[in-house]
Amino acid sequence: MLTYSSRQRESGQLDSVLMKQLHNEQLYWQNVLKRIVAVVKFLSSRGLPFRGNNKTIGSEQNGNYLGTLELLSQFDPFLHEHMKKHGNSGKGNTSYLSTNICEELICLMGNKVLSEIISELKKAKYYSISVDSTPDLSHVDQLTFTVRYVKDLAPVERFLQFVPIHGHGAEHLETVVLNFLQENEISISDCRGQSYDNASNMAGQYSGLQKRIKDKSESALFIPCAGHSLNLVGNSAAGCCLEAIIFFDFVQCLYNFFSASTHRWQVLLSFVGKGKKIVKQLSGTRWSARADAVTCLHDSYDKIKKALEFLIKDISQSKETQNDAQNLITKMNTFEILRG
Repeated sequence: MLTYSSRQRESGQLDSVLMKQLHNEQLYWQNVLKRIVAVVKFLSSRGLPFRGNNKTIGSEQNGNYLGTLELLSQFDPFLHEHMKKHGNSGKGNTSYLSTNICEELICLMGNKVLSEIISELKKAKYYSISVDSTPDLSHVDQLTFTVRYVKDLAPVERFLQFVPIHGHGAEHLETVVLNFLQENEISISDCRGQSYDNASNMAGQYSGLQKRIKDKSESALFIPCAGHSLNLVGNSAAGCCLEAIIFFDFVQCLYNFFSASTHRWQVLLSFVGKGKKIVKQLSGTRWSARADAVTCLHDSYDKIKKALEFLIKDISQSKETQNDAQNLITKMNTFEILRG
């Protein structure tokens, strides 16, 4: 063995050429992966879509993932040669440029980020939770799971995961939350806070999600979402007043009228002036949007009326458009709208 070891150092291994080739091959694909991972991190950190209408390198419809790699290849000779040699090679050929590899990298990186956040949370020990559900474009209802904890003496809020749900009952939501915590080995007894919207299934005093979680952890203090509560106050206060309902309906109709046509919108801009406040759309979930819409109407009231009068006299407009503009001016001249 000593003789063999000595000859190996002096003359090299019998398969030294193969080992050198293997090392160069490993180094090559590591360099490819470094560039691909950098692109995945760039797109995901900015919330940009990856896929396009096709998966063809050189196509203008191949999406941000392949498009970014093509852009980098113009300044990176290594990546340029790789895409020239392995691009559009089809199934069964290793290139690390396919959507399957891209999705696998996204999953691996997402799992790594999740594990790091959970590791920080366990180190902090105590935490609070905030969950809310929303349907995605495929009409799948998902529960947004967010946690808050303290890191380096500063509060930290982290989104963990979208959890698919099949109902909005408090019992089902409790099961989903507890299962998620259990799967990630997060102790429910360390939960010190909860924050949800004011729906009965979430904030219910006797059978809501907050009560069920508190039964599992007595220290999990429930605090209603401040933004949601303030929004409900504004909606409820306006909903109790018929004049307010009529006024905000007019504000929305005014926006709908001008935004339905690019020509009408340009007419409005010509009277109000570029850079000035213009009519805004109302929002059902953000009360501040109504304040912005009313402010714009107040500051440009006379100019908006002049734009409507111009459209009434414009013979190129349809009779329906002229009639809608006349109705809006009639409403603008009423005492309820002027007072609003």
